Amino acid sequence: MSSFQKLPGHLLSGWAGIEDHLIKYDILKVNDYMNDMDTLLVFAGLFSSVLTAFAVQTYEMLQPDNMTTTNQLLALGFSSQLIDIPQAFQATLNSARSPVPFSPPITARWINGLFYVSLVLSLAAALFGIIAKQWLREYLQWNSPLSSPRENVLVRQIRFEAFNTWNVVSTISAIPALLELSVILFLVGIVILLWTLDNIVASCVTFIVIVFLGVVSAFTILPIL
Repeated sequence: MSSFQKLPGHLLSGWAGIEDHLIKYDILKVNDYMNDMDTLLVFAGLFSSVLTAFAVQTYEMLQPDNMTTTNQLLALGFSSQLIDIPQAFQATLNSARSPVPFSPPITARWINGLFYVSLVLSLAAALFGIIAKQWLREYLQWNSPLSSPRENVLVRQIRFEAFNTWNVVSTISAIPALLELSVILFLVGIVILLWTLDNIVASCVTFIVIVFLGVVSAFTILPIL
């Protein structure tokens, strides 16, 4: 059993004292995790809404242009009504009647791929956050008023060992990493999208994104060193 920080409260002896000490410790730790999960869930919800707005606008880049399709249909109908037309014009109409199969540009595939992968990761982080909150809530149920302090402490020890065996803390710590990766992919998609629209705006946003990612990387790596 790892050492615990001494908490204020009534000094109880025996199993009752151990039970009181453990429940206070667990409540403090679980509340910290719960607060983190609540913050992550709010951010994941807002971020997913922003991502959805972009994805709805950019998925059309993967589809044929409606105007081009309309022109081809008009050319087909027009050519069927003409009998004597110049040979050059006939060749143009024939090319319109036999269009090349549509293939989206590589930038459209990259943009939509990044946006949708980012959206999936954001939703996955939200789902894992909900599951983690259920785990934590279930973990605290060891302190039953119908059981003796000794039985409660033994049940808590079993759950504590299972908590460590299943690496629940590491799993919870991975949820922010999913959101961070989702944000990075979204920003890369934004940069690629802007480069297809305007070079000046894209240059400014690219510089800001690089600085932002550099600062985030520094804040992530420096505490580990």
